Amino acid sequence: MPIFVRNLNLEFLTENGVLKSDLMLGMYEKSRWRQAHGAYYLTYTMASGVEFIFKTMRDGEDLRVVGTDTHLAGRCYWNAIPFMNVTPKESDDLSALVAFTNLAQDGVFLAHLMNAAVLPAIEEGQSIAMQMAAFPHAVALYESREDYERAASVTPPDGGQPIILSDRRVFPLNFILKHDPDVQEDQRDHSLREEVLLICGPVIDVQKRSHAEPDDSGASFIVATITTQFGPLDVAFTQDMVESKECKVGAYLVFSGVLSGNVAIEGHENWLD
Repeated sequence: MPIFVRNLNLEFLTENGVLKSDLMLGMYEKSRWRQAHGAYYLTYTMASGVEFIFKTMRDGEDLRVVGTDTHLAGRCYWNAIPFMNVTPKESDDLSALVAFTNLAQDGVFLAHLMNAAVLPAIEEGQSIAMQMAAFPHAVALYESREDYERAASVTPPDGGQPIILSDRRVFPLNFILKHDPDVQEDQRDHSLREEVLLICGPVIDVQKRSHAEPDDSGASFIVATITTQFGPLDVAFTQDMVESKECKVGAYLVFSGVLSGNVAIEGHENWLD
């Protein structure tokens, strides 16, 4: 799971496109520890709700950070049923990318699971509760659902068919293209990032969140809560990502991006303090 510098307006933590090691070490040292079957997730939480999660494992007598995630704390909770573990082989041992469906089995989404190892196991058919956040790569803001449909109905420049998402839809296009049983194996595009989803929904709440970190120059970002087929969803982005359009309740948000789900809830918090 990448660190979403642009979505969360974290440029003050970087220099020449690289995270500043002294600032990262400072957050690591101030983190709260979470135990996970012999490993640890160390979490530093900013006033904005941005969480830096340092995934840590024992290496002899020492501790070794094997990866770092970002997540966004919030109030959006989903319950879903895992049916396929699609974690890339090159991922660290404390990461998980999982495909889910809902109880009605009328939809599919993929999510990077934060603090995944706190769970006893990730079993097919066993519902998992998650606190959800979304991080768009590309996002568009419309006045209404009708405005979106009008804009999306225009034939693309390449002459292809326009794609209009159903209302409140979470659509795993890349996952479908990669795993469709009707597609011959030699014709599959294995380069697709299957965790990238197409999502749309009406905005029901808007927050401007500030980090309140030293030397952040007042950096802030937008959290727009939308409704989806799986439940409410917090979507994090900066003002420049929507071309300075005003994000307000009643607007319609459409984006491609990834989902992050924190599973260290409902009895699985496992804090050591």
